[in-house]
Amino acid sequence: MSVDTKKLKALLEWYNQSIGEDLVAALIVNRDGLIIDSLTRSSEKSVDEDILVGVSALVEPVLTRITEEFSSGSFGTGTFDTEDYRLIFCEAGPEAVFVTVLDAIAGVDPVFPYAYLAAEKIARIFDGRSVSPVIPLLTKENMATHIERKIEQLQKINVKSGEYAFKLILGGDGAVGKTSMVHRFVENAFASDYKSTIGTSIMKKECNFEGLNSRVRFVIWDLAGQAQFKRVRQSYLANAEAGILVYDVTNQSSFENIEIWHNEVIKASPGISLILVGNKIDLANDRKVTSEVGEKLALQLQLSYIETSAKTGENIDDAFKMLALQMIQKYVITQDV
Repeated sequence: MSVDTKKLKALLEWYNQSIGEDLVAALIVNRDGLIIDSLTRSSEKSVDEDILVGVSALVEPVLTRITEEFSSGSFGTGTFDTEDYRLIFCEAGPEAVFVTVLDAIAGVDPVFPYAYLAAEKIARIFDGRSVSPVIPLLTKENMATHIERKIEQLQKINVKSGEYAFKLILGGDGAVGKTSMVHRFVENAFASDYKSTIGTSIMKKECNFEGLNSRVRFVIWDLAGQAQFKRVRQSYLANAEAGILVYDVTNQSSFENIEIWHNEVIKASPGISLILVGNKIDLANDRKVTSEVGEKLALQLQLSYIETSAKTGENIDDAFKMLALQMIQKYVITQDV
């Protein structure tokens, strides 16, 4: 495969200018973590080589962890922090991964839009499509426009044919089974040793309704539930139209935190449609939250409620289809009346 290396280098230079002094290095790597092209902020060759050696030693194991965690091979984006660096991983098509290395004290939120844009351009370069290496300055105004345009591409695709696409987020504490639910729904698979989600993963899945002649495509954003990722989550929650709040029926605190998650999601996406899910019902002997208590909270939050087991697959498809039907009713039936 022939790749326009000059355009890749030009793109990295533009990216460097856009991020500024917080950028330590930017790397384009293949799926095995091997460097295809790179740029560092240092002008000294010896320092440049030291940085690349140190960072490349980090990239391979982290990338391996991410790709192993998602057996489909698609993870979307991820973040990873070390004592010295903050790393952002963005998929850049099927061939490459774009890695941004920032100072340990740098903020990742302002960098994400640039990283997404650069990764998209890298994917186009690898595909041989026409693309400019220029990365524009994303002010708050045109950044919002860019994000809205991207979201619009995910939402309401080909409405007249009965096909719809929505950004779906999953919220809830870490280890409640969100990633397991997604993998059960998307791949009909379960692994008991899933590692914690690194930042966010993005996967896709369709719900078909033959009787309604409708098909709903969910672009699923699986959010890291750990507290250290809270500062990053707002950018992922924004513009979501559908969501599932998940707690573990064997974990009382995960249930008690649902209202906090609900408030966080509603604040970021006020018009979102949500359902509440109590997961891990296969662990009946360890259950701490009863169905009645779960239903009471759902009634209080005015949400539909269902209980699931990602391990056995019980009600997983039904949970997503429940939400899909809710979306059809909201965006199709009500608009046709």
